[in-house]
Amino acid sequence: MSDSLLEVRGLTVSYHRSRRRGGDVHAARGVDLTVGRGETVGLVGESGSGKSTIGSAVLGLVPATGGTVKFDGTDITHSSRADRRMLARRMQVVFQDPYGSMNPAHTVGDTLAEALRYNLALPADEIKQRILRALDDVGLPPGAARRHPGAFSGGQRQRIAIARALVMEPDFVVCDEAVSALDLSVQAQVLNLLARLKQTRGLSYLFISHDLAVVRYLSDSIVVLYAGRVVESGPAALVAGSPVHPYTRALLAAAPVPDPVVQRRRRAERRHAPASAPASGRTGQGCAFAPRCPFAQEDCWTSRPELVDRDGVAVACHRRDELLAGTALTGGRPTAA
Repeated sequence: MSDSLLEVRGLTVSYHRSRRRGGDVHAARGVDLTVGRGETVGLVGESGSGKSTIGSAVLGLVPATGGTVKFDGTDITHSSRADRRMLARRMQVVFQDPYGSMNPAHTVGDTLAEALRYNLALPADEIKQRILRALDDVGLPPGAARRHPGAFSGGQRQRIAIARALVMEPDFVVCDEAVSALDLSVQAQVLNLLARLKQTRGLSYLFISHDLAVVRYLSDSIVVLYAGRVVESGPAALVAGSPVHPYTRALLAAAPVPDPVVQRRRRAERRHAPASAPASGRTGQGCAFAPRCPFAQEDCWTSRPELVDRDGVAVACHRRDELLAGTALTGGRPTAA
């Protein structure tokens, strides 16, 4: 049996728009990623990078335009609604806003029991036992099942959302910005909870976030997205600790740090970054990050770099070798052809 639980190959997701509004929007473009059994893969990128779209395509919430999604060796790219109901036993999701995904008129117990009744048709006694176990696993008392979502804090509601995923006893969970709406202290608690559940329940995660520091804490490997394409991927310690692609470096520089000297230096670097306006109408031909890249040169504007794997880290950048050697100089915008 393969150690890969989820395999995404060449995934493309497009949203149709009229020509008057600029034509189709390509949210994901040829994305590859693999999640092993018991592994956490972090999917990181700024807003609009396509990371949530990829999570939705994996879950069947949006249709894939191209490519394949395989779960435990089975192609689920275009699974039927009935097949997706069966997959819900093994694939679950935790969204950013737990309150928005719960019916405030239902008790927590009713919310947790709904999927068990609908998908598994379990007897009442087993439903109760699963609910109590899930609440205990996320650090909530049995009495929480009798209360409504509005009676809990944001951090507690996110624990309830995690418990709702756990009652199905899944193998794989998509965490879509699951901690981004929480303050830092609660965020750390929920991250520790997810890490513990990974060990005790043998879970695999696709952890989606805009925060590279958060992704690094929980992930075994990281995939960095920009404009729907993978620009860097590899082991978390390497991608987040020694990033190569200028975009990954920018994400790392944007993360707050407790050292004021380092924080001032990062702010200065961001102030000197080039503007994001396209140059000479040539951005579609080359690297999508070129308008924002301080190292962009002529070839960056005229040809799109391929994702090349060396020593376990894949990077899509024409100037990878120069950046690794520390010899890359500030580039310039091309003149009009």
